[in-house]
Amino acid sequence: MLNILMYQEDIIAFLQQVCGLSGSYADTVRRGIARKKPEILEEALPKILDGYCSKSDKPREIAEKECGEFLQIIEDASSYMFGYNHSIAYCLLGYLCAYYRHYHPIEFITAFLNDAANDDDIRNGTILAKQYGIHITPPKFGISRSDYSFDIDSRTIAKGLSSIKYMGVKQSKQLFEISQKNKFDTFTDVLVAISNNTDINSRQLDILIHIDFFSDFGNQRELEKILDFWNFFKQGTAKQVSKAKVAGSMIEYIIQKHSTDKRKDGTEAASYTFTNLMAIIRECEQKVLSLGISDYNVFTKLRNFNDIMGYAGYISNREEDRSLLFIKDIFPVKRRSDGKQFGYSILTQSIGSGIESRFTVFNEVFKRDPIEKGDVIRCYAWGHDKKGYFNMKRYKKLTLEEEEYAV
Repeated sequence: MLNILMYQEDIIAFLQQVCGLSGSYADTVRRGIARKKPEILEEALPKILDGYCSKSDKPREIAEKECGEFLQIIEDASSYMFGYNHSIAYCLLGYLCAYYRHYHPIEFITAFLNDAANDDDIRNGTILAKQYGIHITPPKFGISRSDYSFDIDSRTIAKGLSSIKYMGVKQSKQLFEISQKNKFDTFTDVLVAISNNTDINSRQLDILIHIDFFSDFGNQRELEKILDFWNFFKQGTAKQVSKAKVAGSMIEYIIQKHSTDKRKDGTEAASYTFTNLMAIIRECEQKVLSLGISDYNVFTKLRNFNDIMGYAGYISNREEDRSLLFIKDIFPVKRRSDGKQFGYSILTQSIGSGIESRFTVFNEVFKRDPIEKGDVIRCYAWGHDKKGYFNMKRYKKLTLEEEEYAV
C-alpha cells in the first residue's frame, strides 16, 4: 500500500473485504482511528486479526504481524484523509486556485481578500499582490464597490466602502454606477452627478475626501475647499449672493463674470444674480487647484483614516513613502538562555506600500530614539541575520512639525 493514494473508502473496503467486518462497523473503526480513540480499535482488534488471518495463506504469527503493518498505515493516513468525492473536489479546487492565481492574479487576489477569514489572510493577500506588482489602495472612486474590487488597466485593487462609517451597500452601488456611466474631468462634475443620482450627503462626502477616495481630482485640502464652494452655492441651486459676502474675496471677480447686479429698472442691486452658476463653481475649482495648496501631513492623514475606517491603514502609494513606517505594535524580546531583554520587536506598516513587516530593534538603537505604538518613523537602514530575521539599524521618529512628513 506504500506510494498508493488512500481514501476513506479504501480503509472501509480493507476492513470489510479483507478483515470480514460489516460495512457500518468498518466505518466506525475508521472514524475511531481518525479521531484518536484507541478504545474503538482495541475493541475491534480481535475481530480484525481473526478476519485477516482466516483469509491469509500464511502462518498466524506472520499474518498478525502483516495485519499490524496495514493497521499502522491506516492510522498514519487517517490523520489527514478525505473521502474519494471530497478528495476529487478538493484537488480540483486546488488546481483551479493555482490556475487562476497564475493566469488571472488580480481577480484571484480580489476574491481571496473578499473571502479573508482574519488579518493574516489580509496580510498574505497584500504580500501576494505586491509580488505581482498589483497596488492595493484604500476605497477609490471609479473602482470601489461595497467589497474589494479591481481595475485591470491600472492593476489596482481597491478596498470596499462597506467598512466606512455611515456608508452602506446602496451608497457604494450608487457611487460605482455614476463612475462607470460618466467621464469626469473635474470634481465639480462629480459633485453634480452625486447630487443628482445618489443619496450621498455632505457628511459622507467629507468622510470620503478624508480617506482619499477622490484623490484623482486633488488632494484633501484642495477638495475640502472645492466642497466648501459647492456648499456655499447650495449644491448648485443658489440663485444669487450678497455682494457683501464676497467683497474682496478671491472669487468675487469670477462671480462678476457670470452674474448681473442690475435690477429690471437698471439700478444697481446689493446682490449678484447668477447667470451661469455652474461656470462660477467650475472656475472656483480651477482657482483652488491653481493655488498649489499643500496636502495634509502623514500624521493628519493617519488620524483621519483611523477615525473613519477604525484601523490604521492609510496608504499613499508613493514610492518615496515606502520607508515611512507606522508602528502598529511593539513589545520587548528576551533571550531564551537567561531571560534578559536584548531589544524590541516592532510590527510596522509601510505608508507608501501598505506592506506589513516585523523588525527587531536592539536596545542600543532603541535608546537613541525611543518609539512606541502609534508613532511614525523613517527607516534609513535595516538588515537581516543568518536566520532571516530583520533588524532595523537606523531610523528617525517623526514629529508633526517636521516638513519632511508632509505628503
